[in-house]
Amino acid sequence: MQSRIVTKLRENRRGFWKDYRWFILVFALAVLCDAASTIHFMLLPEPDTDAHPAVNFLCSNMLGPIAGPLFAAVAKLAIGIAIAVYCRKLAVLIFVAVSAISFWAAWYNLWGFKLYTPIILEWIPW
Repeated sequence: MQSRIVTKLRENRRGFWKDYRWFILVFALAVLCDAASTIHFMLLPEPDTDAHPAVNFLCSNMLGPIAGPLFAAVAKLAIGIAIAVYCRKLAVLIFVAVSAISFWAAWYNLWGFKLYTPIILEWIPW
């Protein structure tokens, strides 16, 4: 017997690509921009610590400054799409929100860190 989650995913995936392909493509572009900017910043002579704990762990300790962000990007894409399929009624909101956050993260990694520090980063004990 299938679980309710598997059943809902199978039902919601029908026609998902056709209905949301442009949102998925923008989402993928945003995540790849974030990954590319993270790679850039991790390859600097003295990179700061990434504020995202999973990316920091993958980049610094396990996979290195190139494979780590790429692995994280693939994981974000897979998990994001799975959540959007499961919550199909909210898929547009999910894709728009996550795309905006990922584009902001890419911008921040390249230029934004020179302009300001988000208040939440001041709460993290480095």
